[in-house]
Amino acid sequence: MLFAGCAMAEENKAKDKNPYKVTPSKASNDDIQSDGIVQIKAVFDTITQGETNWHSKYVSSSITTLDVDLNWGDSSDSLKLTIYTPDGYTLGPYYDSADGSINGRIDLDIKNSNGIATGTWNYRVYGQSVSGTETYTI
Repeated sequence: MLFAGCAMAEENKAKDKNPYKVTPSKASNDDIQSDGIVQIKAVFDTITQGETNWHSKYVSSSITTLDVDLNWGDSSDSLKLTIYTPDGYTLGPYYDSADGSINGRIDLDIKNSNGIATGTWNYRVYGQSVSGTETYTI
């Protein structure tokens, strides 16, 4: 399932230069909105092998950094994260090692010096290689 507009926006932005820079996160609190950083408030969910779950966050303020933290804690399982921006860019997919370590967590800062797009940011979590059912937060 693709959120409305994601496929079309992805096609439209394929030739545009992506204004977002994605780096390992430096944020540590559950819901931060200071110094231009907003982090998605934690949502708890479960996933199995081959399953796809969607989550979203509405960003309404002028910020320059968005922190996204997918945490499942069991590095023997592998989850994949793809992020769809409200202005039509696709970021990722990202895997466990995207933040510099393999620890059952993908913790990223998405930065744009001109400001993060306001609107709904969509997060696609995919069970790449999961034994049984894996719990996670994002």
